[in-house]
Amino acid sequence: MTKHQRPLTAALTLACLAATGCTTSTTTTTADPKPSNTPRPTTQSPWAESEEAQGNRAKAALEPSSRTDEDPDFVESGLERAQDGVHSLSPVKKGKTYKVSVACVGTGTVKVTLAEETRQPVACNGVPATHRIENAPAHLPIDITATSGATGMVAWRVASAPS
Repeated sequence: MTKHQRPLTAALTLACLAATGCTTSTTTTTADPKPSNTPRPTTQSPWAESEEAQGNRAKAALEPSSRTDEDPDFVESGLERAQDGVHSLSPVKKGKTYKVSVACVGTGTVKVTLAEETRQPVACNGVPATHRIENAPAHLPIDITATSGATGMVAWRVASAPS
């Protein structure tokens, strides 16, 4: 810098501070690789979505396709944080056949154990997984646990199924 540029730079900095509220910062930011006129995606990452929104999405994934106010097949349902897990002992009719559906919204996967039998892991991507329980015990144990790093909300639903 030349001798005359320093006062000019200082004057411009002071003018900026006074006129626009600019501040100096010691943090470094990187430039956005996309031009500002490029449309941004409208979907949020799972981390930005609230638990309430994740829960609503998980419950909606389990709604029957033809929903009625009185669903004769409905037995029980619930919604929990994936990290907290689900530990339920659902009262059902011994010997009957049931369908247990699980949907997780967030990140990672959850492990599903029904009637003491471990099932395939369910990804926390909002896609429901359905498990058939034949010859159910009088109380159906449902255990859903988060795998390492899994976050989000998990919904589950028990319904009667044709034998």
